Amino acid sequence: MKKQNITSLTTLDFPGQTARESIRQYPAISVVIIGLNVERYLYHCIQSIRQSNYPQDKLELIYVDSRSIDRSCEIAGQLPEVRLIRLEDDQPNAAKARNAGALHAGHNLIQFVDADSYLHPDWLANAVNHIGRRVVAVAGGLNERYPNRNFFHRMTNLEWNLRWGKQGWSTKDQEANIFGGNVLIRRDLMLASDGYDSNLPAGEDPDLSMRMRHRGLSIRRLIIPMATHDINIGDFRTYFKRTRRTGNAYFQLASRHWRHERGYLGKILIRLIAGAILPPLLITAGILTGQIIPGAVMAAVVALRLVFKTGRFARMFSISRRLAFQYSLHLAMAVYPQFIGLTGAALAHLKQSMISKINSRKMDSLKPGKQFNLVGYPNR
Repeated sequence: MKKQNITSLTTLDFPGQTARESIRQYPAISVVIIGLNVERYLYHCIQSIRQSNYPQDKLELIYVDSRSIDRSCEIAGQLPEVRLIRLEDDQPNAAKARNAGALHAGHNLIQFVDADSYLHPDWLANAVNHIGRRVVAVAGGLNERYPNRNFFHRMTNLEWNLRWGKQGWSTKDQEANIFGGNVLIRRDLMLASDGYDSNLPAGEDPDLSMRMRHRGLSIRRLIIPMATHDINIGDFRTYFKRTRRTGNAYFQLASRHWRHERGYLGKILIRLIAGAILPPLLITAGILTGQIIPGAVMAAVVALRLVFKTGRFARMFSISRRLAFQYSLHLAMAVYPQFIGLTGAALAHLKQSMISKINSRKMDSLKPGKQFNLVGYPNR
């Protein structure tokens, strides 16, 4: 697919100025929406962009569909201002959709939007002030549209705005390690960093984030509102599946970026592995040594250790201690599906490595120079 010409960002070289100062000429933005079976969201997502406090003649709207079987393409096709791209791929994913949108985009600034997210009216006008020569991507506050629907929505609403950066875990505006699916990004530097990895089943956003930072570029996470989102989790099965994908993503990131990101990824993996393995080990040790009650107590302390940080969570999020306590329980519970996703990805990687080694040995045995007898064994 032919790449589009890349325009310059001459008006965006000085981040930190006010909107009136730095946007004398509003830069053009390609808004790339991606989705799969999103008929319930797509029209409202597009309308949120059309209602943005940004010059509409500076916005290009693109919808990339990942082979939906509902009315998503029909809805996009009925809107003349939206350019529809159908992703013709037997195994579509978010990375492939974003790459396709980037290659079809006509402008150097791209606002990626997941179709189940609705942009805040002021986001684009505020975000462009922070893009510059070194700041390659900007993300902002993401809130659940229905935060009180159930336990899962409440927890997700808290986690969207918790980010890791140079100041550690924080909810403040700061330089950050990663961005998510909704992000304003420079197309030229995204493509120069090889875009999203289409082979990743999960974690494609932090993977690209890390590769861009390894090039000396910077990511900003702002506390101003960016969008609302619908996580749409109604039962534990869906929650388990989604959280397991997070564990899969952790392995993919560690296998690719451990050299540069061991500090960030190491803390995550230690917390995850220790939290999942230590409690059952302590219970087993207690049974084997006849110290069942002490073993069970120690296992409970390890499993629920984050409960002791309830006050810290309450202060960090400015929430009630009751909600902070629920959040600590969520973190303790999420460790197990994440660990399953992590170990599953590790085993699949090990299996693939073994198959590759076996195939490599077979190919070596067939290299020119070896003499074979009639039954196929090398002559000695």
